[in-house]
Amino acid sequence: MIDSGFPEIKVVFLAQFHPDLGPIVPISVPDDAVDLEQKTYSETSSMNGDDHQGDSGEATTVGHNLALGSLHGSRLTSNEQDRVVHLIKRPNQNKNGNNADDKIDFNSMQTLVIPKITLFERLITAHTGKHKVMCYPIAVEGNYQRNVLIFNMCFAFDIDADTKCYGPVVKRVGCLLKELEIGGKLLSNPAGQRPLRRMMQQLVTKLNTHGEYQIELDMRGISPSLAATGVSIKLFPHYESPVDIKAYHVPVRIIDFGLARLKSAQTVYQTHVGDDIIWDLLLERVIRYIDNVNHVASIARLTQVREETVVLALKHLDYYGCISLVDIFQFSNVYEVQHQAMRMFDNAWLQRECYSYVTGNGEAGDISMYELIGLFATVRDRRSVAEWIIENRLNLKRFDVRRFVMFGVMYGFLRRVYCYPILRTVSAAGGGEVPAESGEPDNDQSSTTDGKSADKDSETDDKAKSPANEAASPEGVLEPRVLQMLDGTHHLDEISVIIDKDTLALYEMLEAHGGVEYLYL
Repeated sequence: MIDSGFPEIKVVFLAQFHPDLGPIVPISVPDDAVDLEQKTYSETSSMNGDDHQGDSGEATTVGHNLALGSLHGSRLTSNEQDRVVHLIKRPNQNKNGNNADDKIDFNSMQTLVIPKITLFERLITAHTGKHKVMCYPIAVEGNYQRNVLIFNMCFAFDIDADTKCYGPVVKRVGCLLKELEIGGKLLSNPAGQRPLRRMMQQLVTKLNTHGEYQIELDMRGISPSLAATGVSIKLFPHYESPVDIKAYHVPVRIIDFGLARLKSAQTVYQTHVGDDIIWDLLLERVIRYIDNVNHVASIARLTQVREETVVLALKHLDYYGCISLVDIFQFSNVYEVQHQAMRMFDNAWLQRECYSYVTGNGEAGDISMYELIGLFATVRDRRSVAEWIIENRLNLKRFDVRRFVMFGVMYGFLRRVYCYPILRTVSAAGGGEVPAESGEPDNDQSSTTDGKSADKDSETDDKAKSPANEAASPEGVLEPRVLQMLDGTHHLDEISVIIDKDTLALYEMLEAHGGVEYLYL
């Protein structure tokens, strides 16, 4: 892994379909990094249906039938299964005494490296042994022995590497080789192996050390028109698309913004003027109120900025990994544990991060790491946080429950179970009726001639526009705007933020209205 955070390329190899030998690997960097038992095409192909005699011929035919059977859902007989056991259980050491696990098993993935025509010019990722292989198969039609040249430049990484940033690079290299083959016969000409090998060697070295690659191919002996062809490739970080941020989301800092001011390459956009660092003015105002407690609507109100503008700023911070989004923490919230929590039991880094975050940089010392991690397994049966604390007899002075829940949500260990209110009847408690959403006013009401009465109605309308008065009338009947959200698509957090009331007050209003059921999802 290089300093820029890009995964290291372990192996680069060129695969081709030879008209007589079938899939082969003529060039690999480093040499002998690909485990390939080259056989004639007639021996390795199972498409012609020939039965080969001898132990090696039978094993080869059955091996290919196994590969085809796994794709089409067919089963092998017990006799055939016995004959392919030695193909699955390969020895750990090869003939030269090297560890065979460090090599790429080409035979197990050649159907993906040299695929069917439907997979040509598509980005393919395959796992084999300890490696993850990315490739972009190409087919060039022309004056060839089989009227087509099939090749694939493959990049191998560690099995657990995040290779999303290499997708454009693999595709660009494949398209570049296609253009060089069409214009200069780089791959079909035996003289092209030397510049091609040199390009692959420098490709591995430059991308692993600098994250970019620039070279001029010497093709004077291959194609005069492409005597000096320049190749430029650069790696760029891969960022996921920002999530849809809602008014009830709570942004949580996951970087030190003070340190980010001094290291412009780490995070958000900055402009340098002399020795001063000037940030975007909107980000300055928004970051000031990101305290891991305020939700989006609250930040918009505190900064006196439109909520849509605050959402754009938070999307910018989320895109570059500066913040994470969680729900509004309340002791009435319900959570359930996810299977990702199993990572805590075998990942020492996650254990230290959790202990440091929940106990305040590990200074509390009142709770052991083993006990803290084990608490994730006790979040079950969809109990509220308050019920969970009482059931486990937790001492809130020993650790921060809010930070514990936030850490679980951010890393996917816990999932919030939202409460969706659904209106079952339209009649209010006590026999009251819900006001109509729209309609023509009565003639008697619309023809008011008393000026004082009109002024009084105007003042009443102004008071009703406030969020607190708009949610419920003095008789406890919910306003139409709230009733429209009781359709099972809006949860309590969302409704409470819109009407600017806490969840407990909203719940009491719904209970007073009556006819409301609750769905937890």
